[in-house]
Amino acid sequence: MEETYLVEIRLARTRWQIKKTIQVIAKIFGVETNQERHPHITLYGPFTLDNPARVEDLLENIGSCASDIGPLSFMLDSWERRDGIHGSVVAFSVRASPELVRLTSIIGQGLSSFTISLNAWDQQPDKKWFHATIANRLPTIKAEEILHGLDAIYKNNSFTISSRSVAFRLSSLFISLATKAGILPQHKKISPVLLDDAGLRITVMHNEDILGEYDLLLKRWLSPEEIHDPLTWQKTMALYRQHAGFELKGQTIHDPGEIFLISDLHLGHVNIIRYCSRPFVPSDVAEMDSILIANWNYSVSDENYVYFLGDLRYGREARLASEYCELLNGKITFVSGNHDGTIKSAIPFIYLTYEEQEFLLLHDPTDAPASFSGWIIHGHHHNNDLRAFPFIDPNAKRINVSAEVIGYSPVSLKEICQTLRERVLPSGRPLLLRYPYID
Repeated sequence: MEETYLVEIRLARTRWQIKKTIQVIAKIFGVETNQERHPHITLYGPFTLDNPARVEDLLENIGSCASDIGPLSFMLDSWERRDGIHGSVVAFSVRASPELVRLTSIIGQGLSSFTISLNAWDQQPDKKWFHATIANRLPTIKAEEILHGLDAIYKNNSFTISSRSVAFRLSSLFISLATKAGILPQHKKISPVLLDDAGLRITVMHNEDILGEYDLLLKRWLSPEEIHDPLTWQKTMALYRQHAGFELKGQTIHDPGEIFLISDLHLGHVNIIRYCSRPFVPSDVAEMDSILIANWNYSVSDENYVYFLGDLRYGREARLASEYCELLNGKITFVSGNHDGTIKSAIPFIYLTYEEQEFLLLHDPTDAPASFSGWIIHGHHHNNDLRAFPFIDPNAKRINVSAEVIGYSPVSLKEICQTLRERVLPSGRPLLLRYPYID
């Protein structure tokens, strides 16, 4: 057997959601044996070494290339089909950041002198196909069937899970997962993904085994024990949150009386970490709670007003809403969400005028009256349907302040209005996320 290697980054925040999405698609189209088991983005390879003794050179070269590189951001965006080395590939398209493109090029240049690449794209880095495989080694006709089938389900609703054959083949877990993840919304269509993520580690594969893993936050190769150690991963994720601005470290000073908004904290909710690709580990929901509360209090003083647009807490492990409320700064108005029955002061909606703009604040935007012509500020959709519910949508005049969309910290109405004036209205284009992303 030929000794082959591959340099890749595996999905981080989105890993669980994408793996389950792949399972849903594979079951629908009967390609379970072809599905990708470890979703990743290939940086270089597959390849062989010109001298088997140069394994240490391989790792040293990659570590040197990555030493000044941080997390590698990208967007998973829809799906496509291309021909691969061993047949056709159906994959999620990836919008790569400049940092991801640069590292790929640097690694390719560094390894080309002592490797033999089996991937034609490695010789054309400017044309490299960035993707995360759904299924590979497919006959072309089968790959086209999958791609056309997915598009038909999404665009025409011509193949739904109400179909007896599909319902029989999909377990209730997958249907529940797909609904929560936005893949099978309540109208029972499969929607293309649109999710942001970042590569946190570079994985080097030797045949089917991990040869080594370089952590881009810890800035070193991990020991074999650390690669699968949950506590090491938790340290990496914490450093990533700080790098990305998802974990604040100090008080932000604002004018007294300034207005802030946020929705869908879901404190105490273990599964929300996976369902919405939050930058936390599912084994420690208390860590998520403490950071979300700290972010709130670093952003908001007791002199500021906060409109919380629903779903403060959820789940058996969550504390009482009253206990969470005592921990939060600001003069808070609660707008009721799906899971706020115990907050007696919660109201269904509120109208607000700010900088001569009319705003309607509520949890679910579908509850807004058709006659309202101002801007709707809402939550409810999290980051599970960014095409329809991005941070700011100038066409629908909607603003999504779900925690995941605005970077896990309250956003001021002043900032929203400034973003409208300076970025969104002049371009007429939606702004997917409050924090930097791949455009």
